[in-house]
Amino acid sequence: MQTYESYAEYYHDLTKYTPEGIASNQHRLDFNKQPTLFKEYPNRKLIDISHLLPLDKNPFSDAGIKNPDSFNSEEKSLSVLSKILYFSNGITAIVPFEDKPFYMRASPSAGGLYPTEIYVYVHDYPGLENGLYNYQALKQSLVQIYKGDLKNKISSAAFNHPAVEKSKIILILTGVFYRSSWRYQDRAYRRICLDTGHVIGNMELVSYSCGLKQVPIGGFNDQLINELLMLDENEEQVLSLISFVDKDSDLNFSVPNALPSKLDNKNIKTSEGNRLLELHQRSRSTNLVNVPNVSIENIEDKFKFSTKVEFEKNARSFGWKDKLLPVILRRRSTRAYTGESITIEELASIFEFTYRPDLMIEKNIDSKPVYFDSSLIQTFIAVNGVDGLEEGCYYFSQNEFHLRQVRFKNFRDEVYYLCLGQELGHKASVVVFHTANLSRAVFKYGERAYRYLHLDAGHLGQRMNLAAINLGLGVSGIGGFFDDQVNEVLGIPENVAVVYITTIGVPAKTS
Repeated sequence: MQTYESYAEYYHDLTKYTPEGIASNQHRLDFNKQPTLFKEYPNRKLIDISHLLPLDKNPFSDAGIKNPDSFNSEEKSLSVLSKILYFSNGITAIVPFEDKPFYMRASPSAGGLYPTEIYVYVHDYPGLENGLYNYQALKQSLVQIYKGDLKNKISSAAFNHPAVEKSKIILILTGVFYRSSWRYQDRAYRRICLDTGHVIGNMELVSYSCGLKQVPIGGFNDQLINELLMLDENEEQVLSLISFVDKDSDLNFSVPNALPSKLDNKNIKTSEGNRLLELHQRSRSTNLVNVPNVSIENIEDKFKFSTKVEFEKNARSFGWKDKLLPVILRRRSTRAYTGESITIEELASIFEFTYRPDLMIEKNIDSKPVYFDSSLIQTFIAVNGVDGLEEGCYYFSQNEFHLRQVRFKNFRDEVYYLCLGQELGHKASVVVFHTANLSRAVFKYGERAYRYLHLDAGHLGQRMNLAAINLGLGVSGIGGFFDDQVNEVLGIPENVAVVYITTIGVPAKTS
């Protein structure tokens, strides 16, 4: 058996897709055991916040939409909360089917399974009693699950992170494991964290439009938060806390947003079907551990003699004023591309908004977003059709905002194969590979690194989604791919783990 330094590396290896594994997999979806996608609290009163949404009509209630000009002070506060929740992961469309409707959400989710639950803690917040609430997306409402002051308990569980003390709203994001594992088995943990990262990406942008800055907190005592939420830990556990402070607040906190858990490679062998929960259990924290001084390899050094393409000069700020919410509402994962090319200006603008918003000329959307540790993410792109850019594979430098060409050829056929025969990979103009040196990441953050990597990759992917949609392009994330073959085909170093893939292109018209 191969020796692993961490359970995260063991999990990553054993949940890789391979051609042989796909061919021999006997897993079939049992629709009699299909998970429910909405959490219910029978016999508890719902607090309707749908009438406070900035919509033309109310899809959740006959109460209609209230004119913002008539809001009292409590309604103004509640409208902010309603807006953040709805445009982060609310229901934005209903697709009718014979047996039951399918509810589409503001954030993309693998297989439409939406494993992320949002809980709301408010303290001295106008319009709501101090306490803990669950966000009921199906009705755009809240249900109170605990009445009282939990601020000190949450602060203690978050190792006294200063952002908790500054916040009147703290959102707690959890993963409901079976919603995703029903389809994706043990590999589902990747999808759950990516999907939660999508929610965080929306939440960050929408909160800023409300005058708030979100602070994602990854270091906390998992068990204490799970107990506050009264969760069955075999079914659902906390993934992240999100605090909100004034958008002009100084975010140079003494406690970092990402804290390590211990490395745990003892008794590592785990049977199939139990690896998802085992990884999460081993990634939990119980006490404050300082982040070690670990340098993350500058992978560009491997390509310093490769062709360099200045990218920044091609970026064009494309304007977000009054566009963010409509873009979120119309965002859908693209199902088919035409195979046509996009322009280098479009690609550079998407990357600017995703990775370097501090370069943006227009500052009406946000300042630099906050991640757990996005320096862990390394990005490669396969260019199939970009006017002004040669076909091939490139490394993208986040810090210098330029490209280094790694390989010279068109990778359409190879990417089609790598993405499990999905036509999206073949017809896309660009395929973006979000990667990380997993061994260095776990050395820095322990088993918890796997969580941070996928949450941040999902956050970056969602910014990429919205930027592409705003330009009228198509975009879709892919979480299923032949892991090792990606590195071989594209020339990516073998010690780099592929975390997420995003495809971008010209969307095909659908009837």
